[in-house]
This record gives sequence, C-alpha cells and structure tokens, in this order.
Amino acid sequence: MSKKSLPTVFISHGAPSLLLEDISAREFLKELGKKYSYVNAVICISAHWMTQEPTINMVEKFDTIHDFYGFPPELYRIEYPANGDLELAQLTSELIQNSGIPCELDNKRGLDHGAWIPLKLMFPKANIPVFQLSIQNDMDPEKHYALGQAIGSLRQEGVLILGSGGAVHPLGYAPLRPGAKTDQWALDFDSWLTKELKIGNYDVVKNYSKFAPTPEKAHPYPDHFMPLITSMGAAEDGSIGDIIHHSWYWGDLGMGAYEFIL
Repeated sequence: MSKKSLPTVFISHGAPSLLLEDISAREFLKELGKKYSYVNAVICISAHWMTQEPTINMVEKFDTIHDFYGFPPELYRIEYPANGDLELAQLTSELIQNSGIPCELDNKRGLDHGAWIPLKLMFPKANIPVFQLSIQNDMDPEKHYALGQAIGSLRQEGVLILGSGGAVHPLGYAPLRPGAKTDQWALDFDSWLTKELKIGNYDVVKNYSKFAPTPEKAHPYPDHFMPLITSMGAAEDGSIGDIIHHSWYWGDLGMGAYEFIL
C-alpha cells in the first residue's frame, strides 16, 4: 500500500436526486473523484447509518440500499456494486478498539445513499474499494471526534476518510424544494462554520450547538453534522478546514465541502 498521507474530506450529499440534476455540486463531486483517483480505498462516514456502537460494514461486494422515497423511478434502478476491503475493514475495527472505543462488524449491510450517491459521481466505475463507518445514536460530538482520531492513521495507508452529511441540513425545520431561496439564518450558519474551520477552531465547531448562530435551524437533528466532526478528528494535528466547494441546493441545503489539511 501507498504510504502517502491523505487529507480527510467532508462533503455535503444533498438529496438523492443530486445524482441526476445538472448543478454545481454534482460537477464538483465528479472532479473530486478525479483528484483522488489514486487512493487505495475509501472509508465513508455517512449520516444515514446510525448504530448504538461504532460499526464497520465488512462485506466483499456491496448491495445498493435505496433508502429514500418519493424520487424519480430511475434512481431506484441505479446500482453501485462496489467491492469492499476486508483487510482494511478489519484494521479499522482494530484501530477503534485499540483506542478504547467499542467497535462492531456487520457482514451484510450494503451502502446507503449517503455513501453510494456521492461515490457514484466520484468513482463511477465502482473501481475503488469502499467500506462504511457508522455514526452513533447519541450524536455526541466529542465521541465522534474521538472516533475520527482513532482512524486517522488510515490516511498513511492511502485510505480516503470521507465524511458525508450536510454543512447546513435543516430537514424538519425549513421547507426544501427546487427553486427556493436561501434564508439568512442558513447563510449565517454556513459563514460561521467556514470561518471556524478555516482557522482550525475545532473545539468551537464541536460545540456548535453553543457557539453557532441558529444551530437549531441549521441542524434540527445533528445526524448530518456528525460526519463532519469525525472527519475533523481524523485529520492531521494542526490541520485547518479548507473549503473546496460552496453552493446551495433546494433553498437551505448547504452543500459546503472541506478538505482538512496542514
């Protein structure tokens, strides 16, 4: 395996129809895949897999989970038959357990849409091995940051640590629809997040519910923020969050993406 140390990355995956729509976030993910075409594997921390304890899906070839409803029929016909990497999945489980965090293995679960939709855009040939790490039901930022720290050494193994959630994800608060305008509170949260990440102020970001403007609107439920926290934790010490994409989708869905780099 390559010993090139990679950045960690967080992307916003928006709605499942991202795969079909001609928007800038879709084109960004295509280009991001080209940039990282050399990686040995991808570990995706998706907002759409929640468990009691951290869990790795250790599968040789993944099924595609169409875990959404009300979208165009063609989306349900798309498959992403990616291979897993059993050795790396096992290594990741051991890294987590060796850090004092319990970790379980799942030998059946496929890829949810928070993983396979961005990966379909990034690596359309499904030629990069992939596996997932779950987020936890307690939605504790400190625990998710520690989880990221536990797996950070995967960067030296040529593994791209990819958090997939939403920079601003107001599902349950704001009506989301094509053509909707972006509200000021969403702009304010997004600006705050970018500013704090850019200076590496990770302790403040971890405590976003205390320091951010309108966190209860930007993330009524914090599932889409935990992958960002984990990606931060996995980054090299002293890193900052460099914004690599910025756009809005369906009004208030913030599609910000960040690389955590020195």
